[in-house]
Amino acid sequence: MGGNKLFLSAGETLLIERVLGRVMPCFQETLIIVGPDDLYSLEKLLESTRRCYPVRIVPDSEPGKGPLEGLATSLEAIKTQWAFVIGCDMPLVQEAVIRVLWNARTPESQVVCARLGGFLEPLHAFYSASCLPEARKALAAGERRVKSFFDGVVLTVVEEEDFRSLPGYRRSFSGVNTPGELLRLLNPGLP
Repeated sequence: MGGNKLFLSAGETLLIERVLGRVMPCFQETLIIVGPDDLYSLEKLLESTRRCYPVRIVPDSEPGKGPLEGLATSLEAIKTQWAFVIGCDMPLVQEAVIRVLWNARTPESQVVCARLGGFLEPLHAFYSASCLPEARKALAAGERRVKSFFDGVVLTVVEEEDFRSLPGYRRSFSGVNTPGELLRLLNPGLP
């Protein structure tokens, strides 16, 4: 996209505001994990949203280490046992999809993640706080990818067939990665 997706706007609204509008009704608390350089700007941009909804903006503990650091920081900051982690560029997240993932947990689960088209979706998944030691271990080994520690935890995979009864379930996992994808988001009738 040529810039920080955190500040990407979709019409009159930031993309992150669209994500928040869809996830906040599902959870008691919402955190946005950001690099320290983005903290002040995002706090200002979301000032009115934060007056209406309980949103905490938390800077990465160790900036510059990618999505895995964001996950680890969120697991350190949450007040609950579980966190639903989603990318700031996924504005079409669906509550029904979130429920399918949540309901797939077992007592042993540490990560609940969907597999679509043969690929895991780590930035649209649930993580137990018990994942934190493995995530930090992966970071110490130089990893940046969220999936890098999955071998060290109990992973519950929700297969695509489990979502098929939900109309448009794949859109929930869609991120905005190009100007064309953003244009289609703003104009759903475009091919």
